[in-house]
Amino acid sequence: MKIFYSLCSWGLGHATRSLPVIRRLVDESNEVIVYTDGRSLALLKSELHNNCEFINSTEYPSPFSEKIGFALRFLKTAPAILNAIKQENIEVTNLVKERKIDLIISDSRFGSYSNDVPSYLIFHQPRFIAPFRILPAEIITEYLNHFLLNKFNKIIIPDYENNSLSGDLSHNLRYFNSDKVKYIGILSDFEQIDIKEDIDYLFSISGPEPTRTILENQILPQLKYLKGNIAVSLGKPGEYKKETYGNTVIYSFLEKKRRDELMNRSKMVISRSGYTTIMDVAEIGKKAFFIPTPGQTEQLYLAHHLKKTGKFFSQKQRNIDINQDLETAKNYLGFAPPWKTDESVENLFREIGMSHN
Repeated sequence: MKIFYSLCSWGLGHATRSLPVIRRLVDESNEVIVYTDGRSLALLKSELHNNCEFINSTEYPSPFSEKIGFALRFLKTAPAILNAIKQENIEVTNLVKERKIDLIISDSRFGSYSNDVPSYLIFHQPRFIAPFRILPAEIITEYLNHFLLNKFNKIIIPDYENNSLSGDLSHNLRYFNSDKVKYIGILSDFEQIDIKEDIDYLFSISGPEPTRTILENQILPQLKYLKGNIAVSLGKPGEYKKETYGNTVIYSFLEKKRRDELMNRSKMVISRSGYTTIMDVAEIGKKAFFIPTPGQTEQLYLAHHLKKTGKFFSQKQRNIDINQDLETAKNYLGFAPPWKTDESVENLFREIGMSHN
């Protein structure tokens, strides 16, 4: 089959969680056309090489800002985003006809559908969480999401129907038909490997500026009070640097192979509460301490939900006390997934009619 695989490029999470799906499609001799842009396009080219065709996508205006919160910025950019979705759909419709596409899979790109071929959306937040959980705002955003997403044959949610990681982002929905919403389980490009856990704490400092630098400046001075082996990724791509200070090794950034290894070697992961990171931690069975990016309501909600359900501890960036917080985080249970990515991919294939089982 000729498959059009479209991905949102707000952060790298959509690209990394799609890799196991795209690899399986390629392994089963499907012709895959990848449609995205920016860093996501660069990452997928580096991972998939010439096994896929790549098309630079229509760019969505970013709702992330250094100066105002996500919700306000999202409202401000909504007209431009809706226009981009419209332009994207025109482009995708033409590509479907020109390239004789058989099927579309879209990870969080609302304009990547066609009335002529089956179109499926991978998406983990049919409901946007409003600041302070303002009910009328959440009802409106869920209704608008329903209007936009109703063009797809099915909405594929990378989570479990029960004991969920995403909580109200994708559960307890008001407007979505349950026959159309399918929970397949987590998707992660990480693999659990049998290796000695010789790193006590792995810190992944990431996110948009200036909050990334603020977090770095808060955490690094506190590390001298921690006992054990510590690894830090500063999330600063460019010239690769590795520096050692006593029991702490600081990397300017971690490319995928080294990041996979260090995650598996670590007893505790400290990072932002992005949904893909949460799935990665669950996939390899680690405990974690989450620090949501200030102003990003999705991350703030996910951190709160996971803390409330006893899975992972979290703390707001301004309130961090590393020594105390990590001791508290050790008492949380973590998350034991009912099944992992391999089975989730099989569930996805079943939902789109490509399973051999």
